[in-house]
Amino acid sequence: MKPGRFVVDTHVHGQRHAVRLEQSATDAGYESISHVMRTATPADEATEDDDVIVYPNTNRIIHDMDSYGVDRCVLLPGFGMTNEIHQQMVQEYPERFSAMASPVQTDKAAARGEEEWTIERACEELDEVLQEEEFIGIGESAPTDPTRNERIEWSERRDELRQAFEVADAHDVPISWHSGTVSGYSDGKSSLDVYPDWEDPSLVSELAAEYDDVDIIVNHGGMQGTWHEDTVDAACKVAARHDNVYLEIGLYWADLIQKPFNDPSIDISQLLWGTDWGASMVAHSQPTKDPPMYWDQIQSRGLPAHQPDYWGTSIRQLKKFVWDEELPQDEFNLILGGNACRLLDIEPPETRLFPEYL
Repeated sequence: MKPGRFVVDTHVHGQRHAVRLEQSATDAGYESISHVMRTATPADEATEDDDVIVYPNTNRIIHDMDSYGVDRCVLLPGFGMTNEIHQQMVQEYPERFSAMASPVQTDKAAARGEEEWTIERACEELDEVLQEEEFIGIGESAPTDPTRNERIEWSERRDELRQAFEVADAHDVPISWHSGTVSGYSDGKSSLDVYPDWEDPSLVSELAAEYDDVDIIVNHGGMQGTWHEDTVDAACKVAARHDNVYLEIGLYWADLIQKPFNDPSIDISQLLWGTDWGASMVAHSQPTKDPPMYWDQIQSRGLPAHQPDYWGTSIRQLKKFVWDEELPQDEFNLILGGNACRLLDIEPPETRLFPEYL
């Protein structure tokens, strides 16, 4: 049985990378692989000389969608995934996919050393991509310079974010705000070390107040991976203060869902089922400890060569919470898809599927 009437995952990475390790100087590690992935060449343009290739992962996504009753996926670029591939996927399956826009070509040109990255160039690309009907928002995260190694001051970063928010406001689409961390990148500088907004979700509050007509999706709701809850607490505080802030809770374990759900200042309409389908984390189980499970990149196991099963694990945690709370299915349907339909202008197959009152 499907978990809900119309199920939408707001955080899916629809492309996969093939790294030719035998001809590359890159080691098979999270940190080293993450750098070369940013320069990936689309499969239809690749030659034998390209070390990293990115291609659509359509068949695997649809297999899992059919397996778990997921009706719609919102595709988010990341690590060199292209807007063009996601656009092709949406055009091929318009009833199953929508897509977020990212300044991919600006980022790739900077990562390859071809052009200096600027927020102006990134926003110009976003503006151009968002004119295509397949794109319904900005994500994953607001634009970031892939070549930056030194920490940016919040005042300077806030000015960058304002330019991205202006683009979102002009197109009347939501913008993503990345939050949370994983352990796999701990052997090198990550975006958390460079960008204060990645490290501290409470900074969302300043932009949420300044741009109160722009909806903000806090990717991962503060819990991308590991078991540290400080960023979840920060994200929940912001959502409690601003009704234009939404939290993805697809990577929360059952007890962690209590935090936003039991906060009287966070409405159920602000909760989204967004996982990280397509990413390289795995579910770690420790039933006798707290928390009993969490997601992470576990370096001792090496890179996963399989497609980690995000939806099976996430749906089990959600159902555990729902059963323990005796949550009515009508309310559960909002988290699983109703809120996403309203926020992202996704049209469900029927009317009157989600709660509304005269």
